Amino acid sequence: MSFTNVLGQGQAKHIISQALSHSRLSHAYLFYGPESIGKKLLAVEFAKALNCLSPETDNACGTCDSCRKIDDRIHPDFFFLEPTKSTPAAREAYIKIDAIRELQKKLGFLPYQGKTKVAIIDQVEKMNAQACNAFLKTLEEPPSSTVLILITSNIYQLLPTLISRCQGIKFNPLPPEAIREILQSTGEETLDPTEVDLRVGRSKGQVARALSDEATETASYRSEMIGLIGQVSFKRMDLLFQWSKTMAKGGQPLSQILEEMLGLLRDLTFIKSGGSPDQLFNRDLMSELEPVARKKSLSHLLKMTEAVNQTQYALSGNANAQLALETMLLDFCEAA
Repeated sequence: MSFTNVLGQGQAKHIISQALSHSRLSHAYLFYGPESIGKKLLAVEFAKALNCLSPETDNACGTCDSCRKIDDRIHPDFFFLEPTKSTPAAREAYIKIDAIRELQKKLGFLPYQGKTKVAIIDQVEKMNAQACNAFLKTLEEPPSSTVLILITSNIYQLLPTLISRCQGIKFNPLPPEAIREILQSTGEETLDPTEVDLRVGRSKGQVARALSDEATETASYRSEMIGLIGQVSFKRMDLLFQWSKTMAKGGQPLSQILEEMLGLLRDLTFIKSGGSPDQLFNRDLMSELEPVARKKSLSHLLKMTEAVNQTQYALSGNANAQLALETMLLDFCEAA
């Protein structure tokens, strides 16, 4: 595989190709953008291009011994680091200082088999404070013949000192045609065309969302949520409490439900602002969205969006689910 086989991300691929062709490599790159849009895949292809034994116009051949070893993560000059849980029962995975120290030790040696040592650190925002402070020393005094590639889906969680020491490369959501091609290449071409269109439209340019059955299942709640957004008010508190209770005790993950809510509010805001229907995540429900968009002001929709974001944050801190949802809908009432 080469850069041309990484769908989308034309700007990111151009920056990397130019750096390779002109031998103007940065010692550290920061790949940032939403989840599941090709950051990790392009990072691996970059590592292969740096060490390929038979490069093809700054692209990796994908078949030489070096490329195969990097694909299998057994190349002696290729290192991949990602968060791990301290115990199987731990809620969160982190990158800890021991892992950073081990990486620093390995980077201290000259390349063993390839031309360049490459370290990819995925989800770098999950690096704990001790690990981050230790890693800053590596960024300030990078080892020779080394390229560091940091990957994050939330650049705002990173220390400014870390960001400033890397060349940032922004990744954007994939276009619909790329998502459709990926669905077909993974065997999803057997899906009903209507479902393919639904998955592509609701993917938000992210491969994982397009492939997720959970996201497809929560689509059944969309009409109910559109009705809720349109009707919720202090005069209909029955709707507020009933919906909160049902969702809190239901089988669907609340994170998925709230993502659906954000997508619907985004589309309502888009319609209210005069955007093109082709850009809607839920364009199959245009006939249901338009009447609600006419009823709501832009400021109300934005306040509702903020309420959902605050609820997501509260639930990430282990807040009571039903109470968090009720608070969110009360904020909806205030906005209305």
